[in-house]
Amino acid sequence: MHVCINITKEIFFLSVILICDLSFIKRMCSSIPRSSCALGVRTLFIAALLSVFQLSKQDCVWFGVCNTDAFNHNQYCSYNGTAKAMPNDGLNLLKERCSFLLDESQTEFCCDINQVKILNENVKLAAAILDRCPSCMSNLVRHICEFTCSANQSQFAHVAATQKNTEGVPYVSSLDLHITTEYMNKTYKSCSQVSVPQTGQLALDLMCGAYPASRCSPSKWFNYMGDVNNIYVPFQITYIQHPTNASINGTVPLNPHTFPCNKAINSLLPACSCSDCELSCPKAPPRTEFPEQFKIAGFDAYVVIMSSVYFVGVFIFLMGSFVFTQDSIIDENLTIDVNEVSNRTNFRKNTSFFENLGDKTEHFLEKVFTKWGTFFASYPWITLFAGAFLVSILGYGITFIQITTDPVQLWASPNSKSRIERDFFDTKFEPFFRIEQIIIKAVNLPNIIHKTSNGPITFGPVFHKDFLTVVFNLQEEIKNINANGTFLNDICYAPLSDEKSDINTSDCIIQSIWGYFQDDLSRLEETEEDNGFNVRWSSLMKSCSVFTLRIIEAPQHFRVGFSKN
Repeated sequence: MHVCINITKEIFFLSVILICDLSFIKRMCSSIPRSSCALGVRTLFIAALLSVFQLSKQDCVWFGVCNTDAFNHNQYCSYNGTAKAMPNDGLNLLKERCSFLLDESQTEFCCDINQVKILNENVKLAAAILDRCPSCMSNLVRHICEFTCSANQSQFAHVAATQKNTEGVPYVSSLDLHITTEYMNKTYKSCSQVSVPQTGQLALDLMCGAYPASRCSPSKWFNYMGDVNNIYVPFQITYIQHPTNASINGTVPLNPHTFPCNKAINSLLPACSCSDCELSCPKAPPRTEFPEQFKIAGFDAYVVIMSSVYFVGVFIFLMGSFVFTQDSIIDENLTIDVNEVSNRTNFRKNTSFFENLGDKTEHFLEKVFTKWGTFFASYPWITLFAGAFLVSILGYGITFIQITTDPVQLWASPNSKSRIERDFFDTKFEPFFRIEQIIIKAVNLPNIIHKTSNGPITFGPVFHKDFLTVVFNLQEEIKNINANGTFLNDICYAPLSDEKSDINTSDCIIQSIWGYFQDDLSRLEETEEDNGFNVRWSSLMKSCSVFTLRIIEAPQHFRVGFSKN
């Protein structure tokens, strides 16, 4: 709108000039040929019109530094003219962080060398945290370079307010920056997992104002970076989001190119590491696809085959029993002589095949063991001495037996690497401990959804308050178990205790979900609001699960498990 107003003013002044000089043109044309006069008038009009568009053209919203406030913040001079040539020293400074602005051999910018120096100095603050992830740093700096020095600055940046310095020169005190949501989201995503090892936090824990990383969002992050209440921000920058970079009333939202955190921005810098970018972590091998199970008529082939074999075997057995028992049918009127019964052969003639087989087997075993027993009973002393001698010889090796119950000796060779390292650890530190585990499962409880300013967060059923309370009570009962005068503090692992003979239960290492709440039931009831949403304990769980070493309000007592020395 302000561009149109400037154009209207210039055209109005041009019209006044042309009307006022009309008499002069008539006098000039009366003294020269008509064709030459017409050509001269057209040339004069075109030149004047071009000068109007040149005067109305506005590429920049600022240029140069006009003011320094009490916090040593530099504010830029309000300027609505065209971009100006940058000296070679300034171009070299631009290459440090804004080299992409020089890709098209651009030498004219809406900033001077002092602004470039200020830009590089200010970027160093963020670089100290984000430089470990080059893609993240590059994505963030791109929009800063664009709105600071771009030759097309006025397309996406509009001055919202100005003030005057002591010399009466206006400087920008508030800026509206039109930017795409796509750029903000991609930049936020590339930086969301960058860690700060020095503090044990995520970068966004330090760069999102009052919000921790778990509750930060692209809008909150960018708004904080542009908030004049932020001690590092020299003037208000209001980020106005647009779904696309389509032109709206002459405004073209800024949409710089971004790089995913797992991609290198150039051949000189690597991609972000796995600790700062989940996409850079090695992917799990593809799941092995097992061949389709062989089936017969829709049933497991093994079941069908084994069932068939079973039924065939049963059928053969039954048929054999039926066939071989046909000869064993005895006439009810048949009389048997007592003398014939004593004869085995004659008696077996009237029995079945299976009965004959069993009888023969029994008769064979009877004969063998009768001879066996008769032989040893005939020579009792020889039998006793021979048996005792044989038992003594075979049992002599028992004198060399060593009973081993230590699993370390059972499963690790004394010369193995693991055994040597274990012995070294036991010698220099303390023996390993044994972990006792209790697995508690939530049954028939649904997931719970906590609504936050960043959208809903889904937690598993174990995070129901009632369930957590029951787990806490169970944990306290376990800690107070008395087994014939032996308590948990008598057998637990307490490496931070000064006196091994004076260990309290609170010194024992216990791994539990309640470690996140410092074993304090009241912390589960604490509340904190974020734009009308209760996010206190859910935010804590989200923060701890995303980055376990982050610093929170109170020191963490990391508890690793029930232990026994």
